[in-house]
Amino acid sequence: MRKITVLTLLFFAVFVFGCQQKTAFSFQIDENILKEGDLVFRRGMSIASRAVLIADDDCGYSHIGIVVKDSSGWKVIHSVPGETNKEYPEEIIKKETFAQFFAPDKADAGAVYRLDTTETLGLFAAQKAQIVFERKLLFDHQYDLEDSSKMYCTELVYFVYKYAGIDISEGRRSSYPGFREAFLLPGDVLGCSKLKKVCTSD
Repeated sequence: MRKITVLTLLFFAVFVFGCQQKTAFSFQIDENILKEGDLVFRRGMSIASRAVLIADDDCGYSHIGIVVKDSSGWKVIHSVPGETNKEYPEEIIKKETFAQFFAPDKADAGAVYRLDTTETLGLFAAQKAQIVFERKLLFDHQYDLEDSSKMYCTELVYFVYKYAGIDISEGRRSSYPGFREAFLLPGDVLGCSKLKKVCTSD
């Protein structure tokens, strides 16, 4: 039943979005306004992304990551399925530049948000994200919030902020026919009352 429901959702994603005209996307971000722990959202181009948009239709974004800064500059740590490459031959948690995260073949909209709380908390969450990244965890195709041995995108940011002491979902959960467990969608995080917009691609 679960497989049939997911396939149905993917079919509608192809039908609704497959014939839409694509335009070149560019999201230029002033790095001077960034802080570690910021959350970055994107509206993806893949069929899986479009399926998330249908399930989470009030959000407008299909994917989320967390901002960190290392010795080479600002990066986004995130977990995403189906984007393996030479650097990441497996579906493990990635650390990418903003240009890679918002590449025009991966996104057609984006935004940066920040929790209206202490800068220390955001930094703590970012440091935890770096630790999780170094563990090379696989993408969680079961979407199981109770198992941190694998993680999907919203589970990752939820986990590191929960470790820092705040529930960025504020208890919200989403469900969809065919899935046994409730899970987190980007909209469940975007609805956080402490989340403030930094910039968007609009």
